[in-house]
Amino acid sequence: MVLSLVRVDDRIIHGQTTTRWTKVRPVFGIIVVGDDIANDTLRKKVLKSAAGNLRLGIYTVDQAIDKIQKAMDSDKNYFLISNSPQTMAKLLELGADFGKELNVGPMNTREGTKVLGRTVAIDPQDYKAFDYIESKGVTINFQLLPDDEIKKWKAFRAKFDSLD
Repeated sequence: MVLSLVRVDDRIIHGQTTTRWTKVRPVFGIIVVGDDIANDTLRKKVLKSAAGNLRLGIYTVDQAIDKIQKAMDSDKNYFLISNSPQTMAKLLELGADFGKELNVGPMNTREGTKVLGRTVAIDPQDYKAFDYIESKGVTINFQLLPDDEIKKWKAFRAKFDSLD
Protein backbone atom coordinates (compact mmCIF):
# COMPACT_ATOMS: atom_id res chain seq x y z
CA MET A 1 0.00 0.00 0.00
CA VAL A 2 1.12 3.53 -0.60
CA LEU A 3 -0.34 6.79 0.55
CA SER A 4 -2.68 7.68 -2.29
CA LEU A 5 -2.16 11.44 -1.88
CA VAL A 6 0.54 13.36 -0.02
CA ARG A 7 -0.31 17.05 -0.06
CA VAL A 8 0.55 20.46 1.31
CA ASP A 9 -2.63 22.52 1.47
CA ASP A 10 -3.02 25.56 3.70
CA ARG A 11 -6.71 24.75 4.15
CA ILE A 12 -5.97 21.08 5.04
CA ILE A 13 -9.41 19.48 4.48
CA HIS A 14 -12.06 21.26 2.42
CA GLY A 15 -14.51 20.63 -0.38
CA GLN A 16 -11.86 20.12 -3.06
CA THR A 17 -10.20 17.49 -0.89
CA THR A 18 -13.34 15.56 -0.05
CA THR A 19 -15.14 15.83 -3.39
CA ARG A 20 -12.52 16.16 -6.14
CA TRP A 21 -9.38 14.40 -4.89
CA THR A 22 -11.27 11.46 -3.37
CA LYS A 23 -12.78 10.77 -6.82
CA VAL A 24 -9.38 10.22 -8.45
CA ARG A 25 -7.35 8.86 -5.54
CA PRO A 26 -8.73 6.07 -3.36
CA VAL A 27 -8.99 6.98 0.32
CA PHE A 28 -10.18 5.40 3.55
CA GLY A 29 -8.85 8.06 5.89
CA ILE A 30 -6.83 11.23 6.21
CA ILE A 31 -3.70 11.75 8.29
CA VAL A 32 -3.22 15.42 9.13
CA VAL A 33 0.18 16.45 10.44
CA GLY A 34 1.11 19.71 12.10
CA ASP A 35 2.07 20.63 15.64
CA ASP A 36 -0.04 23.81 15.43
CA ILE A 37 -3.07 21.85 14.22
CA ALA A 38 -2.73 18.99 16.72
CA ASN A 39 -2.65 21.47 19.58
CA ASP A 40 -5.71 23.47 18.47
CA THR A 41 -8.93 21.91 19.85
CA LEU A 42 -11.28 24.07 17.81
CA ARG A 43 -9.43 23.48 14.56
CA LYS A 44 -9.45 19.72 15.16
CA LYS A 45 -13.25 19.81 15.57
CA VAL A 46 -13.63 21.77 12.33
CA LEU A 47 -11.39 19.33 10.45
CA LYS A 48 -13.27 16.34 11.85
CA SER A 49 -16.49 17.83 10.53
CA ALA A 50 -14.91 18.59 7.14
CA ALA A 51 -13.65 15.00 6.82
CA GLY A 52 -17.22 13.69 6.84
CA ASN A 53 -17.27 9.90 6.75
CA LEU A 54 -13.52 9.56 6.22
CA ARG A 55 -11.44 8.30 9.12
CA LEU A 56 -9.30 11.16 10.46
CA GLY A 57 -6.17 11.31 12.57
CA ILE A 58 -4.52 14.59 13.54
CA TYR A 59 -0.95 14.31 14.81
CA THR A 60 2.12 16.26 15.81
CA VAL A 61 5.21 15.70 13.68
CA ASP A 62 6.68 13.33 16.29
CA GLN A 63 3.46 11.29 16.55
CA ALA A 64 3.07 11.15 12.78
CA ILE A 65 6.24 9.14 12.10
CA ASP A 66 4.66 5.99 13.57
CA LYS A 67 1.20 6.74 12.13
CA ILE A 68 2.56 7.17 8.60
CA GLN A 69 4.34 3.82 8.82
CA LYS A 70 1.16 2.14 10.09
CA ALA A 71 -0.76 3.63 7.16
CA MET A 72 1.90 2.41 4.72
CA ASP A 73 1.65 -1.09 6.24
CA SER A 74 -2.17 -1.08 6.15
CA ASP A 75 -4.36 -2.49 3.42
CA LYS A 76 -6.31 0.80 3.44
CA ASN A 77 -5.56 3.97 1.46
CA TYR A 78 -4.81 7.25 3.22
CA PHE A 79 -4.19 10.86 2.34
CA LEU A 80 -1.33 12.56 4.21
CA ILE A 81 -1.90 16.31 4.44
CA SER A 82 -0.09 19.18 6.13
CA ASN A 83 -0.48 22.92 5.87
CA SER A 84 3.27 23.48 5.55
CA PRO A 85 6.17 22.26 3.41
CA GLN A 86 8.37 22.71 6.50
CA THR A 87 6.33 20.01 8.23
CA MET A 88 6.85 17.64 5.29
CA ALA A 89 10.57 18.40 5.29
CA LYS A 90 10.72 17.71 9.04
CA LEU A 91 8.97 14.36 8.53
CA LEU A 92 11.65 13.40 6.00
CA GLU A 93 14.43 14.58 8.32
CA LEU A 94 13.02 12.32 11.05
CA GLY A 95 12.99 9.31 8.75
CA ALA A 96 9.39 9.18 7.55
CA ASP A 97 8.79 7.61 4.15
CA PHE A 98 5.75 9.08 2.45
CA GLY A 99 6.60 8.09 -1.09
CA LYS A 100 8.11 9.87 -4.07
CA GLU A 101 5.50 12.52 -4.85
CA LEU A 102 4.33 15.61 -2.98
CA ASN A 103 1.28 17.40 -4.31
CA VAL A 104 1.01 21.08 -3.43
CA GLY A 105 -2.36 22.78 -3.40
CA PRO A 106 -3.21 26.24 -2.13
CA MET A 107 -0.53 28.16 -0.30
CA ASN A 108 -2.14 31.54 -0.21
CA THR A 109 -0.56 34.94 0.39
CA ARG A 110 0.91 35.46 3.84
CA GLU A 111 3.24 38.10 5.19
CA GLY A 112 6.72 37.77 3.69
CA THR A 113 5.69 35.62 0.73
CA LYS A 114 6.24 36.03 -2.98
CA VAL A 115 3.26 35.23 -5.20
CA LEU A 116 4.34 32.68 -7.79
CA GLY A 117 1.04 31.67 -9.32
CA ARG A 118 -2.63 31.05 -8.76
CA THR A 119 -2.92 30.23 -5.05
CA VAL A 120 0.86 29.79 -4.67
CA ALA A 121 2.77 32.19 -2.46
CA ILE A 122 5.91 31.06 -0.66
CA ASP A 123 8.45 32.54 1.73
CA PRO A 124 12.16 31.71 2.12
CA GLN A 125 11.42 28.95 4.67
CA ASP A 126 9.00 27.29 2.22
CA TYR A 127 11.67 27.58 -0.49
CA LYS A 128 14.27 25.84 1.67
CA ALA A 129 11.78 23.12 2.61
CA PHE A 130 10.87 22.42 -1.02
CA ASP A 131 14.54 22.27 -1.99
CA TYR A 132 15.21 19.82 0.84
CA ILE A 133 12.21 17.65 -0.07
CA GLU A 134 13.31 17.55 -3.71
CA SER A 135 16.89 16.68 -2.66
CA LYS A 136 15.45 13.56 -0.99
CA GLY A 137 14.12 12.29 -4.32
CA VAL A 138 10.54 13.50 -3.92
CA THR A 139 8.90 15.01 -7.00
CA ILE A 140 6.98 18.18 -6.14
CA ASN A 141 3.85 18.81 -8.20
CA PHE A 142 1.87 22.01 -7.79
CA GLN A 143 -1.73 21.19 -8.71
CA LEU A 144 -4.82 22.74 -7.18
CA LEU A 145 -7.33 20.26 -8.64
CA PRO A 146 -6.85 16.80 -10.18
CA ASP A 147 -7.63 18.00 -13.71
CA ASP A 148 -5.41 21.11 -13.49
CA GLU A 149 -2.06 21.25 -15.25
CA ILE A 150 0.83 20.14 -13.04
CA LYS A 151 3.57 22.70 -12.47
CA LYS A 152 6.97 21.65 -11.16
CA TRP A 153 9.07 23.05 -8.32
CA LYS A 154 11.88 23.90 -10.76
CA ALA A 155 9.66 26.48 -12.51
CA PHE A 156 8.43 28.00 -9.24
CA ARG A 157 11.99 28.08 -7.84
CA ALA A 158 13.15 30.02 -10.91
CA LYS A 159 10.26 32.46 -10.59
CA PHE A 160 10.96 32.97 -6.85
CA ASP A 161 14.63 33.65 -7.63
CA SER A 162 13.70 36.17 -10.33
CA LEU A 163 11.51 38.29 -8.04
CA ASP A 164 13.06 41.05 -5.97
